[in-house]
Amino acid sequence: MSGAPLIEVSRPGLQTTVQDAGRQVRALGVPAGGAADPVTRRLANALVGNRAGAAGLEVTLGGPTLLFHAPALVSLCGAPFVAELDGAPFPLWRAVAVGAGQTLRVGGTPVGARAFLAVRGGLDLPEVFGSRSTDLRGAFGGLEGRALRTGDRLRYGAAPPVTPRQAFIAPALHTPLGPEQTLRVTGTSDLTAGLGAALLERPFTVGAQVDRMGARLQEAVAAPHDPARASVPNVPGMVQLPPDGRPILLLPDAGTHGGYPTPLVVIRADLPRLGQLRPGDRVTFRPVPLAEARAALWAQERALRQAESALRAWSGWAGGGPLPYARGDAD
Repeated sequence: MSGAPLIEVSRPGLQTTVQDAGRQVRALGVPAGGAADPVTRRLANALVGNRAGAAGLEVTLGGPTLLFHAPALVSLCGAPFVAELDGAPFPLWRAVAVGAGQTLRVGGTPVGARAFLAVRGGLDLPEVFGSRSTDLRGAFGGLEGRALRTGDRLRYGAAPPVTPRQAFIAPALHTPLGPEQTLRVTGTSDLTAGLGAALLERPFTVGAQVDRMGARLQEAVAAPHDPARASVPNVPGMVQLPPDGRPILLLPDAGTHGGYPTPLVVIRADLPRLGQLRPGDRVTFRPVPLAEARAALWAQERALRQAESALRAWSGWAGGGPLPYARGDAD
């Protein structure tokens, strides 16, 4: 490991963490975690020939400055962050060769919230509960369970070198960004019982409290509170209704159980949109039947697999057949 290629953190950015496809240990009370925008994570990894669940860097609102001590093949996908390589524009949604001694600077983004930076070979860090993802609240995974700091050193796995080619990823595959988002949802028994019906009647504004656990909305709705209510399982995408009536959209690092009513659940195909929400964005909930939710997920999955398969031909992936999927990507 001492001879592995190395990236040095010159500036950490606002909140840059190591993330991959997340964990499958929710039964132990551990959040799934993983990249908040899983579609972006998969496409970024495919561009450099990695497995779909390889660990990379999740950039939030303001990005890091990274010094590469060895050659690397890098992609940056997601929100349109301004990025430069030794002062020259660094293109997003491309595989770019970075030479030893070069510096990649990632700035901010005018829209959306996150990007995923993938390095060919994947970041080489110990797994905790089957994942290299950083759990900030639990303080484990990634780099000691924390965001990047100046002076950190990240090693990435060795992989056969390839010559980057101009690959085109259709914009239709990109996670939709923008200040106005319509989120498709399905109802739960809480909605049937009359809780949270007002969530479907108007748009809501994303407030200042947004992190990897959740996004709190500003406007309040009626929220009767039952102190005897039993704790129930939570999953990313659930819309919680706390006693103050301001809904909370759950993200990957949310707790596995909670006692608040959860009348709505964002469909899985729209979960990447949650990872791109920023304060001031407006969201509207549109109910859809389960059949439409399943159809949307399968359509998304087919398109992603087709893109990954096409990228495999030039990215140098050594395995036969389709790019392998990390747990949770193709279930």
